[in-house]
Amino acid sequence: MQRILLLSAFLLKLAGPATAGEFLVNGDFEQPLDVGWTDTVALEAGTFAFERADTFGQPTPGFAAKVTKYLARYASLRQTVDVPNLDLTLSFDGRFKIAGGSSTCWPVASLWIRYSDASGVELGNTRICRSSIYSTWASSDTVHLIEISDTTGAWHNYSINLKEEINANLPGIKLNDVAKVTVDLFAYDNGT
Repeated sequence: MQRILLLSAFLLKLAGPATAGEFLVNGDFEQPLDVGWTDTVALEAGTFAFERADTFGQPTPGFAAKVTKYLARYASLRQTVDVPNLDLTLSFDGRFKIAGGSSTCWPVASLWIRYSDASGVELGNTRICRSSIYSTWASSDTVHLIEISDTTGAWHNYSINLKEEINANLPGIKLNDVAKVTVDLFAYDNGT
C-alpha cells in the first residue's frame, strides 16, 4: 500500500506587531526553495519531492511550496530565525493531505513550529497536522498537536500567535528561554 503525504504552504509569514516586520526569508516562495529554506530527508523507503510552483491551486496568486514523502520516514523543508520575543504571529494558507495507512505504517502531513533556546536546543514544538488514525503522536507539556479535521486536502488559512500558543498549550516551555523559531513543512511516514 502506498502512502501519500503532501503539505503545501503559500505565503508563510512570521511577523511581529505591524511595525516589527517579517522574519522569514522567502516566506512567499517567490524565489527558489534554496533561498532561505533548508531541505532534509530521512529516507528508508519510497521517494520524496520538494516543489515550488504557482499551480498548486492555492487561493491567492503567487508561488507555494510542496513537500511530498512516499513511504518510510520524512521529508522536511525548514527555516530557523532568531526572534526578539514571541509576540509573533505565523500565518499561512496551507493544505494537508494524506492517503493510506495502517497500524504499523501511518502518514502525517504537518507544519511544525519548533521553539529553541539561543544555542539551538529544541525546547518543544507545535504541530499543525493531518494524521492517520493510527498516529501515535501525542500532546504533552512541550508538544501541542493541532489536528486538521479537513480530509479533502483543501486550502485553508491558518494563523497562530506564538506567545498565546505557548502560554495556553505548552506549560513546559518558558517564554523567555525561546530565542529561535523554526518553521518546518514536515511530511512523515513511520513505516514501509
